[in-house]
Amino acid sequence: MESMTVKTPDGVAWYVERFSPSDKTTPAKDTTPIVLIPSGEGDCGNLRAVGTILAASGRHALSFDLPGFSRTTAPKEAYTPTTPEGVAQQIITLLDTLQLGRAAFFGSSSGGGAVLAILALHPERAKCGIVHEVPLGPFPGFDEIQRKSDDEVSAICGGFFANVFIEQEENNGKAKWDALGPEYHARLKRNYVTWMRVIVNGYESASGELATVENLKKRPIFWTVGGMSDPKIWQQDFDFAGKAGIQVRTDVLHCMHFPYVSIPEKTADWIIECVEQA
Repeated sequence: MESMTVKTPDGVAWYVERFSPSDKTTPAKDTTPIVLIPSGEGDCGNLRAVGTILAASGRHALSFDLPGFSRTTAPKEAYTPTTPEGVAQQIITLLDTLQLGRAAFFGSSSGGGAVLAILALHPERAKCGIVHEVPLGPFPGFDEIQRKSDDEVSAICGGFFANVFIEQEENNGKAKWDALGPEYHARLKRNYVTWMRVIVNGYESASGELATVENLKKRPIFWTVGGMSDPKIWQQDFDFAGKAGIQVRTDVLHCMHFPYVSIPEKTADWIIECVEQA
């Protein structure tokens, strides 16, 4: 893994992690780069395991912290408010700066919303999209959390991410979440506040507006809901995808909201399978 800072013309200084095959790795048949987009917490630290596995398989992968989160600095207007359209354009600008053309895009949750936006607005840049549990409308209860103090928001979100979004005993999920380390979780304490203030609800509703049948048919999309998740929570995923003739798979990733944390090997295998099918 190689980390770097990449400055783009829109004023963003991106923290980027690139994963490349070693000299001893057999080159992949498909050299399409795989872009791993963080979810609402905005930090690519929880995607590193998947990126490393993809590189070991002979693939090139790329991830980053989102503008205004963790180690990526940006003018406040670049992420306040955050929109799927804006994030999609920022990522395309980053790929332009890195001189990367067409890519495959993976994202869970809000990251999946960014993937759908890229496929809708920049389909020529995408070989395919791979999404997991995409919020396509406002979540109940988040309005109340937004009215709380920053410290309260951080504490509530920290508990929610650690105890609701990820499986506890099975897959050793909670232990793997904790094992991401104190530096990662310290960054998230700040990110939770930004996430709740500038992303939640408006971003997710806008993702639903972009998920039209026409847009969902522009490029191949591979869609999953975790086999351990409550399908009722993600009913909108089934509804939106179904209208476009896309099957939402629940049998692929036996996990909850963060497959790249609790089952990174299976997640990487699924990504590779999707890229090869596209």
